[in-house]
Amino acid sequence: MNTFKRWIAGILLTLLLVTAAFIGVSYIHGGQPALVLAEDQDNPENRSAEDENTENASAPCPECPECPDPAKVVLQGLEEKKQAVAEASEKLAKEKKELESYEAQIDEKLESLTALKKQIEADMARLEKKKTAKEREEAAAFEAKMNRLVKMYASMKPKAAAEIVNKMELSVAYEIFLRMREVSASQILAFVAYEKAAKISERLAFKKR
Repeated sequence: MNTFKRWIAGILLTLLLVTAAFIGVSYIHGGQPALVLAEDQDNPENRSAEDENTENASAPCPECPECPDPAKVVLQGLEEKKQAVAEASEKLAKEKKELESYEAQIDEKLESLTALKKQIEADMARLEKKKTAKEREEAAAFEAKMNRLVKMYASMKPKAAAEIVNKMELSVAYEIFLRMREVSASQILAFVAYEKAAKISERLAFKKR
């Protein structure tokens, strides 16, 4: 009886050792027990995942985009710059044309203003000439009138002439005595009112200076 028990225990121990060795080998090669692998292989979901992974692995990798040709890139950049330069040149040409148009308009207005200035200067010269001639005529008429008055008062008696001088304006009396001979003027001033005679004499003195 004891021998039988020892034999059963030996078999069990052997089975345990074999099982332990099998499990160890499974962990070493697959990272999980062989029994779990067997169960996973029997699971339909795991099979589908494995099939999908297999399909994905077998599917070809999408091709990488083709790298651009450096020469084409350079040519494209040159074309863009050429286009930009052409647009800038066209804009400058348009602005230059506008400036030339403005300059032409300004020159035309300057010519008109110059002609108008010349016309105004000519008109002013004519007016000045007419004014000068008129002034000369007026001055000649005034001088003739004063000379007539001088002759008239010089021919009068000094006292009678002085009474008229006392009633006339100072400026007119001054113009008459300015043209009169000193002898005649002194005889008349002797009868003119003292204050008025003093003013006339003062103006004559300043005029002679």
